[in-house]
Amino acid sequence: LPIIEKIRIIAQKVYGAQDIELSPAAQSQIDRYTRQGFGNLPICMAKTHLSLSHQPERKGVPTDFILPVSDVRASIGAGFIYPLVGTVSAEYSTQSLPFL
Repeated sequence: LPIIEKIRIIAQKVYGAQDIELSPAAQSQIDRYTRQGFGNLPICMAKTHLSLSHQPERKGVPTDFILPVSDVRASIGAGFIYPLVGTVSAEYSTQSLPFL
């Protein structure tokens, strides 16, 4: 399956979304990874843990929402592609790790 379809299936079947909405940056990255031959990699969604939707305040099992994909990144060495959902950040902070 194409990357977009894998993301859509996860959004609809796992999270209860009506559909996905890709930002231009996300679409560009998907096109790039597909051209580079990484379209066969599995998907690991990066999103808030506080809700099945992208909105942490929506508790329970929300349905019929549009899941926004703001960016798509790849961890080629680990062998997966990870879409960033909503405002989730993939940046790491060492503020809570003072020994680093």
